[in-house]
Order: sequence, then structure tokens, then C-alpha cells
Amino acid sequence: MDEGFALQYADRRVKERGFKNYRVVYREFVLPGDGTLSFQAHNEIWLVLHIDWGLIVKSDYGRYDHWYTQGITENSHEHGDKIQILNTLKEQRKIRFLQVILKTNDDGGKK
Repeated sequence: MDEGFALQYADRRVKERGFKNYRVVYREFVLPGDGTLSFQAHNEIWLVLHIDWGLIVKSDYGRYDHWYTQGITENSHEHGDKIQILNTLKEQRKIRFLQVILKTNDDGGKK
């Protein structure tokens, strides 16, 4: 997903979910060969900006499969809630996200 489009998309999705305030953070992860990363992302939207060949991203929102897949694949760029990233190769791979943190009036953060 192009960064400019991701920023516009994030703004629209935040409003669709009923929020007014949010914060954007760029995240990059390097996974070792055959590595796995799992984390919780409640009240967040994670948008895939770049994904190396051989990585698979699964979440409650869908799956992004940058790997050999049989049949029809719908690669979801938007992820959230429980996210798992799998490296199917022996070499290290990287993935870059735009993390959109949804802010509420009572989250203790700045508005």
C-alpha cells in the first residue's frame, strides 16, 4: 500500500469507526528465518506499507499472504486486534506498517 494512500485511508477508517483523534506511528519489524511475531492491537489499525517475500500476516481482519498460494487470495492490507506475522523462509525478512492508534477521551493521552 502506498504511504500517501495509507494516510488518507487511515483518516477515513478512524472516522468510520466513530473516533475523532488518532496517532500515527511507523513500525518496521525484522523477523529471523522461520520466525514468528504475535501481538495484540486493540483500538489500533495496522496498515501494511511493505512486506518482503515469504511473510504471512494474519489477524482478526484477514490475511496478507506474500507467498505461493493456490487459488484465489484476497490480501488484506488492514489488520488489527490479534496480529501474527510468520516468516516462511530461512532468511530474515522485514515488514513495515503504518500503525494508527485510536484515541478516546478517557485513555489518559493527549488530545
